[in-house]
This record gives sequence, structure tokens and C-alpha cells, in this order.
Amino acid sequence: MRDVQILQQTLENQCPDIHKKRLRSLILATRTVLDGSDLTLTKIGRALDTDTTVKHAIKRIDRLLGNRNLHREKESIYKWHASFITRANPFPVVLVDWSDVREQLRYMTLRASVS
Repeated sequence: MRDVQILQQTLENQCPDIHKKRLRSLILATRTVLDGSDLTLTKIGRALDTDTTVKHAIKRIDRLLGNRNLHREKESIYKWHASFITRANPFPVVLVDWSDVREQLRYMTLRASVS
């Protein structure tokens, strides 16, 4: 996927403090989710495009999601993303919507978008 390659190159350039192997795992997980995998640890691991066994793919996603260094590095990703979004407008309008996903099951979603 070309869009994931662009994302990887951009993150490498804009957030150079992210460890290369961690970034590779993050991009692989992102590609898997974009290809239609559900957002659960095991389903992402099962759908991961690797030559290893399913058990090791699930462990790889588990290690990625629990990685303390990645949680520290995500701030630089957020900073880059915020500056990228607000580059054209330094005072963006943020629209926040709270709505039902399934009323009978009482699931709610909180969504924010920049206008």
C-alpha cells in the first residue's frame, strides 16, 4: 500500500526518535488494520502478514501494544500530527460529537474532527 509507505517515510523523517524496529512493527500493524482486521490484539495478530506462526504474530502485537517506549514516543507522533493538521489554520475549529453506536447495547462513541 502506497499510503502506508508514505506514512512510514513521514514518521521516519518527522519523528526520528522512534526506534526503527518499533516503527516497522507499528506500520505492519497499521497495514493489517487498514486491510480490514478487527481492532483486537488477537485478530490483528492472526491477520499479520508475516512468515511466523500465528502464536508469534499475536505475541508480536502484544509486545508492541505493551511497549513502554512506544507509549513515550507517541507524544512526538501526536505533536507532528497536530502541527500537520493545523498548518493551514493556526486556530482550527474542533467539532466534537457524542453519539450512540448501538442504542440497545448502550455503546457510545466520542468523535472529534477538525474543521
